[in-house]
Amino acid sequence: MPVSILVVMVRCGFTACPRKSQFCLCSRGYATAFYYATSLHKKNFNGDDDMLMELIKHNGRPALFARGNCNFWDDEHTSKLLLEAHLNPDWDAASRRPATIDRTVDWIEEKFLGRDGAKILDLGCGPGLYAQRLAKKGYAVTGMDFSRRSIAYARERAAEEGLGIEYIYSNYLELDCEEAYDLVMLIYCDVGALTDSERDRLFPAVYRALKPGGTFIFDVLSDKCLAGVKEKRDWELLEKGFWAGEPHLALTESFVYQDDKVSLSQTLVVREEGRVDLHRIYTHYYNENELVGLLVKHGFDDAKTYAGLIEEDNFVGNRILFASGRK
Repeated sequence: MPVSILVVMVRCGFTACPRKSQFCLCSRGYATAFYYATSLHKKNFNGDDDMLMELIKHNGRPALFARGNCNFWDDEHTSKLLLEAHLNPDWDAASRRPATIDRTVDWIEEKFLGRDGAKILDLGCGPGLYAQRLAKKGYAVTGMDFSRRSIAYARERAAEEGLGIEYIYSNYLELDCEEAYDLVMLIYCDVGALTDSERDRLFPAVYRALKPGGTFIFDVLSDKCLAGVKEKRDWELLEKGFWAGEPHLALTESFVYQDDKVSLSQTLVVREEGRVDLHRIYTHYYNENELVGLLVKHGFDDAKTYAGLIEEDNFVGNRILFASGRK
């Protein structure tokens, strides 16, 4: 391994043990082997002070909600893997499994959609798994997502099935419309991934987008999950992986902001040319009273929470809370 990389890893608390053609992570009493990326080994990082200082700069706990410098949702490589994960019917790590989605859509229809032709906005719609089901039930659905690849897939599927769904490629934080929808939904714990300022920007935009009497539905991870979140460090040196389709070093560290009920997964990705990408994924955990308070704060009436709707989830179990508020 290049000396400069070892220096950074020692300074940052990452330790490695060479074993023949592999490197082993030694941390908290366990060892995980990773294949050594030959092209990175040949790359001369010595003297690349800018790259080293960039890594050292991000060592340690960042300020709460400090953002990274990458949008992996729309990255050419990671968006492909994310779409594959969305469409995997056997796990819940990007979208929930088909049977769970079916039950959720049925619950939404029974609980909140009392008339045919209601207009629905699905924020963070991904490849359209909820939008397709709702459109087949006769509702007028618009989906919005910040992944070009997911939106392209969703449009293709809608065309194949003859569904008149409108799909919009956009950051839903830029939502700007007035009294257009009977229901706005944001499912798969996106609210928890937002900073507080982003959340407090989105909720009023959703309120404006709803028709009088319209409903906003979203879900989050319960704060009961927080006890199981531990701070840790990990690293991978790979020829290709989730973060890049080329040789790269990925340094991942997790942090817990206990008083704020927030966790952070931070990954620094060093590419072969020395570029450093900084990915930060936050998760804000809530309880029922906090969710009701948020909805009331932003003008919603009839604020309610619902536990136990997701009973079989192989990602977080049944620790998901839904919430709804009416305009």
